[in-house]
Amino acid sequence: MMQWLGLIGGLMVAFGFVPQIIRVVRTRSAHDLSPVMLVTIFTGGIFYTAYAFLVGDRIFILINLIGTANTLTLLLLKWRYK
Repeated sequence: MMQWLGLIGGLMVAFGFVPQIIRVVRTRSAHDLSPVMLVTIFTGGIFYTAYAFLVGDRIFILINLIGTANTLTLLLLKWRYK
């Protein structure tokens, strides 16, 4: 049961930025996104992914890679649509 809770919660966090990515792409505007917040979350994602690799949990690694990739996507969109 606890593994399912972790998996569901992790997937929700990993895909949490997808609606924002869609909105930025549609509106071609990332004006309201804080670059400091995005860099902070991206950096935290890098550390969390490294930790997941050290622990060796494949699901944990995958979830963190997805979340970090989504944050990187928003950072790149922020840079593109200044």
